[in-house]
Amino acid sequence: MSKKDRIIAVLVLLLVMLSGYIIWQNDRNGDEPQSGQTAAEDTCTEEDIPDGIQIPGYPQLTADHESGVIQVYFENPKGNPCYFQIDLILEETGETVYQSEMFKPGTGIETPKLDTIPAPGVYKATIVYTTQSLSDNTAMNGAVIQTKLTVQ
Repeated sequence: MSKKDRIIAVLVLLLVMLSGYIIWQNDRNGDEPQSGQTAAEDTCTEEDIPDGIQIPGYPQLTADHESGVIQVYFENPKGNPCYFQIDLILEETGETVYQSEMFKPGTGIETPKLDTIPAPGVYKATIVYTTQSLSDNTAMNGAVIQTKLTVQ
């Protein structure tokens, strides 16, 4: 296989993956719970568990300055082999402005409220995913995702 053929194959693979992600996002948006509720808990079987942990990204978050409510649905995708805990940390100060409880795959947290409300503005932040095994609560691989928090 020539170098050109390998590049084309990689590009096709990336397009297929992007298409799958877009379809997944469209399907997920139709199943979100009503405000203040979490998604129904689903029972996972061995066939549902993916090879790795699915980590959703949130490139931008918007919070209300008065209430601290973030307009987001933090999700632990169905089929993940772990519980999630989400921390939202301001990069400049290292301050944790939100921390969730652990939550199961197939559930989520809609419109969470900041623990500490920063002054109005735009902040570089990170979302830190801490994970625990469903079977024995041992730590698993987590993730750190860059985001932008707008407080208005």
